[in-house]
Amino acid sequence: MSIKDRREREKEQRRNDIINAAEKLFFAKGYDDVSMNDIANEVELSKATLYLYFDNKEELYFVIVLRGTLILNSTIKEEVEKAESGIDKVFAFRKAYYDFTKNYRNYIRMYKYFQSGRFDIKKIIDNKHINETIGKIKGDSITHKTPNEEDATNQYLKEIMELRSERFTIMCNSIQVGINDGTIRSDVDPVEAAVLLSSIAKRMSDIPPDHEKILESRGIDHDKFVRDVEELIRHMIMNYTEK
Repeated sequence: MSIKDRREREKEQRRNDIINAAEKLFFAKGYDDVSMNDIANEVELSKATLYLYFDNKEELYFVIVLRGTLILNSTIKEEVEKAESGIDKVFAFRKAYYDFTKNYRNYIRMYKYFQSGRFDIKKIIDNKHINETIGKIKGDSITHKTPNEEDATNQYLKEIMELRSERFTIMCNSIQVGINDGTIRSDVDPVEAAVLLSSIAKRMSDIPPDHEKILESRGIDHDKFVRDVEELIRHMIMNYTEK
């Protein structure tokens, strides 16, 4: 291994060490109660060295949100590809999403805070982003900026939003497959249904405590409630005329 290759490997390892240290602190304390000094102390580097790798705390937060989002998208794509019919693809997507919320609670919590209004993500969620999402649904080719055309923080933010768009497109396409193969009603609009299913999924992990107790009093725990909701959704969109 050349000296140059060794230095690049060491640089990448140090970068990963910083990300892992920041992730540990953000998981434990949340974004606002962690400083760059805290991260530097955790990884045992000087603050000056930290800034050689990341411009600010926000950039580090986005890197970790991106890490969790990549895991989520990879899991969803893997499960959806295994399913054959359109309706099975829809519920493979939803099960993958629900399993992720159970197994990666910290990433979900960080993503919710990312969307809470704390960060200025409107600079990415604009008409251009919406048009790109529509283009993906239609199958249009999309041209992106190269990373050096924008600062690192914006690039991570854009990647997160592109992955969000990818998930939405996967759901739309799954519904369309179901319409085409006859397992989903032909009068279902794929985009409208995808928006509805996305809204339901977000609320499933945030059931108010009083509602949880009411359900428990009827012998319905969270997992059973999720299964019942999935069955209800299946009845809503399934094509019962198909034999």
